[in-house]
Amino acid sequence: MPEMVAFYSPETVIPTTSDTEPRKPLKRRTSALNTIFYYLGLEQRSGEDAKENQWIRILTFVVLFVTFITSAIGFFIMWFTNMYNNSLLEKLILSENSTAAEWWENPPVYPLLKVHVFNYTNTEDFLAGKATKLQVEDLGPYVYKETANKVDINHNGDGTISYREHRYIQYLPEESKGKPFDQVVVPNVVFLTGVSKKRSEGTWNQIAFNMAASSSGSSAFIKKPVESMLWGYEDKLLSLAKSMFGSDIVSSSFGMLMTRNGTSAENFTIFSGESSLEDLAVIKHLDGKPRLDLWHTDECDRVGGTDGSQFPPHLMDRKHPLQVFIKSLCRKFPLVYDSEVTALDGIPAWRYKIPNNVFSHPDEHMPNHCFCHLESGSCPPSGLFNITGCSMGAPIFASFPHFYTGDRKLIESIEGVNPVQEKHETYADIHPRLAFPIDGASRFQINIQVQKAAMVSGLEKFTEGQYLPVIWLEVVPGVISDDLRAMIYHSTYSANAIQMSLRVGSLALFVLSVVLLIAKCFYSTRSTSKK
Repeated sequence: MPEMVAFYSPETVIPTTSDTEPRKPLKRRTSALNTIFYYLGLEQRSGEDAKENQWIRILTFVVLFVTFITSAIGFFIMWFTNMYNNSLLEKLILSENSTAAEWWENPPVYPLLKVHVFNYTNTEDFLAGKATKLQVEDLGPYVYKETANKVDINHNGDGTISYREHRYIQYLPEESKGKPFDQVVVPNVVFLTGVSKKRSEGTWNQIAFNMAASSSGSSAFIKKPVESMLWGYEDKLLSLAKSMFGSDIVSSSFGMLMTRNGTSAENFTIFSGESSLEDLAVIKHLDGKPRLDLWHTDECDRVGGTDGSQFPPHLMDRKHPLQVFIKSLCRKFPLVYDSEVTALDGIPAWRYKIPNNVFSHPDEHMPNHCFCHLESGSCPPSGLFNITGCSMGAPIFASFPHFYTGDRKLIESIEGVNPVQEKHETYADIHPRLAFPIDGASRFQINIQVQKAAMVSGLEKFTEGQYLPVIWLEVVPGVISDDLRAMIYHSTYSANAIQMSLRVGSLALFVLSVVLLIAKCFYSTRSTSKK
């Protein structure tokens, strides 16, 4: 007897024969792949089952077409748009009561402030004419932990936030190279500032100042413990001036970093990113004004950039410079892409640096002309930046540590100054997706200029306009909380893995659906032509 062997449906009937009886159809084994091809229309069959399953084939085509459209959209989104990145970056928006706003208000980062003091070792010989050059030694660093947060916060409802900064400074003896009671000899900023202000006044005012300075024991240099010199001491000359002029003198205390500890006087207004992510953390106003009213061009005088803790993510393309606003220096500074590095135990980052020409004389870098004194047209030598206008009239000049990138005359004017790029340049290692620094060092030096007055004694041995370094500062990220480290890690590796999986998956699905659609159309056309 001939056999009828039944396998999976739909079945294909194959005629068989024997020597004694007429051949009857025998059903052929059908694989799962054959079944899929059949429903996709890539394999032709006959019989009642084929007719009955036409609707399944139509439904399969519809599913295939929908899959093609969906995969095409997914492929386009993952490969040609920033939608995935933007969905992650929206979590950085400083909307009220959000996690980003909470971290912005109380940053989970505790920066370290490292202070180096220039201790003058031969002042007596110099003032006596026995030495032609002053000698300094770089003491420190004296390291402090900064706990910074935002106070007086107001979400203005127009996509901006107003606030003040508050810092609490804590000395770290185990991190420091030196002790807070170390005695140092440094330029007397109070005395030199007083001389600078009196030089434009009449003879009698200069004589009165000279007498006050002599009676208070003030001279070109002062010896103080590091802690007092940095964070405040009662100055005899200021006390005397306060008793004579009353309200004109706000305080009789002075310290190089006294205003850094506590709540800032300035009120900042920044964009929260709610209106546009491209403005995230950019400073809109300082004390309610969009300008500083210090410099004579709009570009130099306009407030802008960020405070350096966050940047607009769309600028992270290696081409656009970033802008950081440093209020103590009263200007924006550009940061330009330098190289790819790793930070925080292997996290990829992009290193940005302040260009070497940022303090160059206008003859060397024309855009710096806007920072010269408008009335006199005078510009400091390359390597210096005049911040007298935002230092209460004190003849203070900023530079990189040890006059790095500065004019050789500055470096050679004082013995002990030795600029080294690795130690004295400013850079920031910024996360390329999140656009905030995860490592780096901000380094600047504070100098005072000697400006003589005809009737004030004690400055005869100085060259008119000589620049004296006082201290230099280095701010580094310091301790980063475990929560922030975890967020940075997942935003780097987990997010990248998910993004790559979605990209590869969307590409594979798109290619497969295209191939199946083309095959479907080809076989359908050939089948129709045969009929």
